Amino acid sequence: MTNYRCPRPVVERAVRLIGANRERFAKTIRAGPAAKGRLLLAPDPGDELGRARRLLGEWLPRDPGVHAILARTNNELAPYAAVALELGIPYRAADDGLLLDDPQVDALLARLPSAAVPSVALARAKGGVARTLLSWSLSYRTVDDLRRAIERARTRRAELRRDDAQLVLATAHGTKGLEFDHVAVIGMDENVFPSRRTLEESDDPDRAMEEERRLAYVAWTRAKRSLVLVYDPVAPSPFMRDAFSAAELGTLAT
Repeated sequence: MTNYRCPRPVVERAVRLIGANRERFAKTIRAGPAAKGRLLLAPDPGDELGRARRLLGEWLPRDPGVHAILARTNNELAPYAAVALELGIPYRAADDGLLLDDPQVDALLARLPSAAVPSVALARAKGGVARTLLSWSLSYRTVDDLRRAIERARTRRAELRRDDAQLVLATAHGTKGLEFDHVAVIGMDENVFPSRRTLEESDDPDRAMEEERRLAYVAWTRAKRSLVLVYDPVAPSPFMRDAFSAAELGTLAT
């Protein structure tokens, strides 16, 4: 079977990735003879907002075309949507993970002291809304500052979220059958992709791991011209170890 869409290095590493599965089609996948492009490793041990600022600040201006940021879940897209709003970058997304329309956001913030440090106050709260706001709150000194930032973000999102935007935020699940000029797969970290929760809740963790690996393969192979893989070099996803050596990843061999 020949993959005519993806650059040769993407095909080669994606094939190495899926080769770790026991249950797979018995077929050979090769890159097309004209398959040009590149695969870039982006080791980044920083927090998600820092990662988002670096990726969006350096990656988007590099090449023309449609850029897609793909994640395992919508929650992991939230920092990237927040930075897109911060930088005034138009984007399209079925769900950007920000939960700005969730009434629990206002209810949660209303319960927090106005002068409290939001990252500290939210770290003590529980639930998915608190976790999403926590990653967003690191830049603000008080809960009041965070409230005002959220109101600005709601206004800004109404202006920037457009169907014709050149930046796409999506989950790997949501891109099956699609393709983009440039793809960045974020969160290629241990316990993130593959999802620790999915594995822990599965009746058959081995099969769940193989399904997660197939999902990563789908995400990697959406790229027509370039693929960037963002990961923590201290704790990379096992899928990164499937496809790359420790020396390539800048990690210690295990």
